[in-house]
Amino acid sequence: MFKSGDKVKVVDEEGVFVIKQLHKGTAVLEDQYGFETEYSLSKILPYISVDETVIGVEIRLAKNKTDKAKNKLVNSKEECREIDLHIGHLMDSIKNVQPHQMLQKQLNTAKYEIDRARKDQLKKLILIHGKGKGVLKEEIYKMLKTMDRIEFFEADIMKYRFGAVEIRFY
Repeated sequence: MFKSGDKVKVVDEEGVFVIKQLHKGTAVLEDQYGFETEYSLSKILPYISVDETVIGVEIRLAKNKTDKAKNKLVNSKEECREIDLHIGHLMDSIKNVQPHQMLQKQLNTAKYEIDRARKDQLKKLILIHGKGKGVLKEEIYKMLKTMDRIEFFEADIMKYRFGAVEIRFY
């Protein structure tokens, strides 16, 4: 999953780190000041810069594709937004934050992003909840069952490894 040179975040730590070396179950990370510290891989999260996403949201738009068979322009409104609900993407630090508060932050973000996707008239939204113990996934599915004009199901298993739900709006 990770490789030397990757930028990462560490649970309960401030800042962005660079992976210097990987060992079995651990990684040596360099902080912004050049200090190296060894961390368990279980505490390391991928870092996504603002250049790559906007507050953990990746937007993919496909527009104006050429229909080669008819040789004319087709306006395709296939729009999809991906929202990563991993707590490391939603909060700078989780020091002194209780598990139920983290879960509530993730659920509030999911609800907000669903409402925003409707407002933006998106056709598809992917909520990345991760695998973990399944608590967030279960709560998201409960919430989705109460909503109108949507259908939802496990997102692409090959891409998300049972760690995301796909929501379609109609």
